[in-house]
Amino acid sequence: MGITNREYFLLFLASFVLVGLLTPLMRRLAISKNVIDRPDSPHKSHLNSVPYLGGVAIIIGIVSITYATSLISNFTQNTFWLATSVLVPATTLGIIGLIDDIRKLSPWPRFIAQSLAALFTAVLLIATDNFGNPTGSRIFDVSITLLWIVGICNSINFFDNLDGGAAGTIAISSIGLAILSIHSQQYLITAMSVVTLGSMLGFLIWNKSPARIYMGDAGALFLGILI
Repeated sequence: MGITNREYFLLFLASFVLVGLLTPLMRRLAISKNVIDRPDSPHKSHLNSVPYLGGVAIIIGIVSITYATSLISNFTQNTFWLATSVLVPATTLGIIGLIDDIRKLSPWPRFIAQSLAALFTAVLLIATDNFGNPTGSRIFDVSITLLWIVGICNSINFFDNLDGGAAGTIAISSIGLAILSIHSQQYLITAMSVVTLGSMLGFLIWNKSPARIYMGDAGALFLGILI
């Protein structure tokens, strides 16, 4: 499978426009449903209350553009299922995050959900040799990958309290991943990186300082698995 530069640009543009349009709608919904991030904890740097649900716009944008691409381009069945193996656990964890945004779950249910989703993804990617066997021990590979995914999820969540912090970090990471993957001809990873970049920049229109919306746990946990 190969993708032209024009197709990469269209992927970027479609995700940028879609998430850019969806985000203000999610902002209005968050305000109407009182899904608000209030500066009531020491680690929160913002002074005013900011609506959540930006992550819902991000999830819809990335998932819909990725699957739409698989239907209209020459993606193989293998790459379709590879994308699914990442997007399904990422979306599942995003739903857990959304519940947390709305109902404020305690840390343990969140941690257990993160660990289970990370374990599924790690086992699947290593069992199908997408990671190879770098340490020589599959158990050790799975353990490292699990810790990595959970760590990334929580790191992104921490940055979400800074205006543009999480989205900006993911945007830069996506550029790096796109450059690395296109040189190694990993077209699916390149395409998903471009879609993620476009989504982040579309979201940053509303998330840059002063932020009018945050992605919340829904977006942070989804992106943690994806990245």
